[in-house]
Amino acid sequence: MRSEFWLERWRSGQIGWHQVDVNRWLAKHWPALGLESDCPVFVPLCGKSLDMAWLRALGHRVIGVELAEVAVRSFFEEAGTPFKVFNTPGDMPRFSSGGIHIYCGDYLELSAAHLEAAPGAFDRGALVALPAEQRAVYADHVQRILPVGAQVLLITLDYDQERAPGPPFAVSEAEVQALYGTRCRIRQLDSSRTGELPPHFLECGIEAAEEGIYLVTKLD
Repeated sequence: MRSEFWLERWRSGQIGWHQVDVNRWLAKHWPALGLESDCPVFVPLCGKSLDMAWLRALGHRVIGVELAEVAVRSFFEEAGTPFKVFNTPGDMPRFSSGGIHIYCGDYLELSAAHLEAAPGAFDRGALVALPAEQRAVYADHVQRILPVGAQVLLITLDYDQERAPGPPFAVSEAEVQALYGTRCRIRQLDSSRTGELPPHFLECGIEAAEEGIYLVTKLD
């Protein structure tokens, strides 16, 4: 799935994945990570997610990455928060305001230095946004740039992929193990069937899917 696909979706306002409320699993399970309130946390492929504001309200320094500049600007503008853009030669522009910092560009350009040794991350829409071949690349890169001991609260969606095209794509528990199990400890915290699905799922006859909530801890 090419970058242009996502940029066009943002330009045309086809952003059905955007949640108008804070994610319920974040609110329920973030305390399980046991992080210091003022530590940095990472939100990959963040869009204009309200989850970032929720994490900032806890005291975290929030570090996001998003391909579409319109999404980054919308996040701050809709919050009524003035922001500054910092440019570094050879680096991605960083939009910053009030302890929230969003790099605008390809997540593969992120390095460990960008994440400031963040001990926690929240992935609600990143892994499931990518087709299978890109999920492996994404998971490998995230594990490379997060520090040892970092914990990721990961949300997945599982359904019959043959009946409906993604995104969001189906990610099973077995795939989570395959992507992260070599370098991480994985603990499933919760699971639940959900009917909050994109319209094209319903058109394909899929009325519910299984959400999986995992705590993924990097070991080496």
